[in-house]
Amino acid sequence: MTGTTSLPSSGVEAPTSSVDAVERCLDRIDERDSLIHAWAFLDPELALAQARARDGEDRRSMLHGSPVGVKDIIDTADQPTGYGSELWQGHRPDRDAEVVRRLRQAGAVILGKTTTTEFATYRPTATRNPHDTAHTPGGSSSGSAAAVADGQVPLALGTQTAGSVLRPGAFCGVFTLKPTYGRWPFDGVLPVALTFDTVGGFARHPAELAALDGVLADPGPERTLPAAADLRIGVLRPPWADRATPAAAAMLEHTVEALRAVVTDVVDVPVPEELAALDEAHTLIMAVEASAALADRIRRPGQVSDQLTRFLSDGRDAPAGTVQNARVVLRQARRFVDDAHRRVDVLLTLASTGEAPTGFASTGDPIFNKLASTAGVPGVGLPTGTGTDLLPLGIQLIGPAHSDQSLVHLATCLTDRFGIATRCPLPEELP
Repeated sequence: MTGTTSLPSSGVEAPTSSVDAVERCLDRIDERDSLIHAWAFLDPELALAQARARDGEDRRSMLHGSPVGVKDIIDTADQPTGYGSELWQGHRPDRDAEVVRRLRQAGAVILGKTTTTEFATYRPTATRNPHDTAHTPGGSSSGSAAAVADGQVPLALGTQTAGSVLRPGAFCGVFTLKPTYGRWPFDGVLPVALTFDTVGGFARHPAELAALDGVLADPGPERTLPAAADLRIGVLRPPWADRATPAAAAMLEHTVEALRAVVTDVVDVPVPEELAALDEAHTLIMAVEASAALADRIRRPGQVSDQLTRFLSDGRDAPAGTVQNARVVLRQARRFVDDAHRRVDVLLTLASTGEAPTGFASTGDPIFNKLASTAGVPGVGLPTGTGTDLLPLGIQLIGPAHSDQSLVHLATCLTDRFGIATRCPLPEELP
């Protein structure tokens, strides 16, 4: 009986048991988290008790015995869920979220709760980017991205409504999966805007994302992508391309040229100018839905940030005609993505506008993530280089609905076989 996994990771010696894996995580947290602040709740004895139980059982899945961090808007019955708000500090849900239940059923160890922005919206956390603590790790899944990037946990769950999985993954230099909309269950997760809300994952190697999807995905159709040698990739050329930094734009073009040598075809896919309105439309619908979804969570309105107050007010006060126009833009975006996937197998774009911004006034610009969030199709984030500040840069591959496993397999191939994506070194291993 063993709690170990055989998944690829950062190249360090694999743990010999679940207890060994958890102890390594706890040692790393003791060493580093006073700088990184990735955890909203951590009970070492609870984590070790789970690990000892896993080591005494037969192996249930590829994740058996593996420690997993869980974003603090995802309910856990044995650990508090505070939603990133002082209003809910110490709150104990009655039951686990369904994704947590499935992780436990698969034999995973719920190591602790990772930090989130306030109600998974905008107010930043105390979490720092492990590659340079003067920079944001992104958000709203700040703690999940930072903890995985810093080697404090091998896997973590986050959520994405706009760009809260793919963007912090890019800022922190780890692999991410935003699954097909509804593929991973959302029961027991704080709703912000259910038109977009999706549970996603962070890992140090894409094969771990495949294992996570294998445990969490509902049964259903699976779409298979062609092998790399037969793949057609469409490079998105959107109206918001000028929001990318020069370093990010250059990295994208370098990646495109590298892909030309390993896939059958790489073509440009212009995004229509009418979709320049997507950023504003997505933000408005998110505000409208959040103003309803969070109303009963905000017990004392004076104890939330001014930024959240304004955001929710914008949603409540939005004219009906403006909301309808925004939903028309969302439909146009979904139609564009569907049409594009009839011409190419996978779409390629940046995972963020550039390196993680300096300071903590915001968690960064999610514009490059909103197309996949709106269309409800899977996006895989891959670290592919560094920028002028030597902080991570990344791309995202966007596949058709339910191509998640195939898309992650492609990411694995681009990492292990072709070296287009880069394995995740720990911050101290970088030059």
